[in-house]
Amino acid sequence: MVSVVVPVFNGLSHLPALVAGLLNQTYPNLEIVFSEGGGSDGSLDYLRSVTDPRVKIIELPPGTSAAANWTAASEAATGEFTKLICQDDVLYPQAIEEQVHDLTRNPGAVMATAVRDIVDAHGRPIFRGRGLSGLTDDVIPGDRVIYECFRQGTNVIGEPLAVLFRTEALQTNQPWLDDNPLMLDLSMYSKVAPSGDVVVRRNSVGAFRVSNASWSTRLAKEQIEQTHRWQQGYANTHSLSAIDKARGFLGRHLQTNLRRAAYAYLSARGRLESS
Repeated sequence: MVSVVVPVFNGLSHLPALVAGLLNQTYPNLEIVFSEGGGSDGSLDYLRSVTDPRVKIIELPPGTSAAANWTAASEAATGEFTKLICQDDVLYPQAIEEQVHDLTRNPGAVMATAVRDIVDAHGRPIFRGRGLSGLTDDVIPGDRVIYECFRQGTNVIGEPLAVLFRTEALQTNQPWLDDNPLMLDLSMYSKVAPSGDVVVRRNSVGAFRVSNASWSTRLAKEQIEQTHRWQQGYANTHSLSAIDKARGFLGRHLQTNLRRAAYAYLSARGRLESS
């Protein structure tokens, strides 16, 4: 069984599309856990109206942090594999089937990841097949993958929608931590990936949405500092050469400038504003 876990907070505008996408997965053996983090927009009422028996709901109090919500959702997973997906992202119909195949075919892997598409606030494509830069093999030692994230100054693995975890590996490394919010996902990958291999897939399994309502867009101005903080923590626990550190510095600044330029371009054209 696969557990799909969805932390929710005021996500009503996107939930119907996400629920439809999850219920229409070609892989049928699912439990779908929604962890509602104390929002006020009617998300909980909507989720209660979903009658599919695979759907479960966790209710958390107002004031629950993002990391606590992600942790509660992940700890509720009972399947062999777990996929966490944010409320405004998109999962393509064959995503789980394909990534279950990747992990069952590679028993030494603790994570499977894939490229994903980037869409705007309205769901229109911006980029297709993004991610996995520098990861040239199909199965890669997890510590090498995290090193590549350091060297490039960015999360080359992708957002959680692109990842399928072995549940045991994910739950062993709880909780999720948002003391460095933009690194919430990468901080967890850094704990899970080194315990085994990472399988990579070159076709998109879903789409990450960028909009003014998304956390990553709102925090874009803080990206360089938060990435630096993550890199510093990595450097403190790994033996790195001066060249490694210089590459990490350059990668961090390059990726930050590219992201800021992309958001400025999209904002100027109204593509970050939800209708």
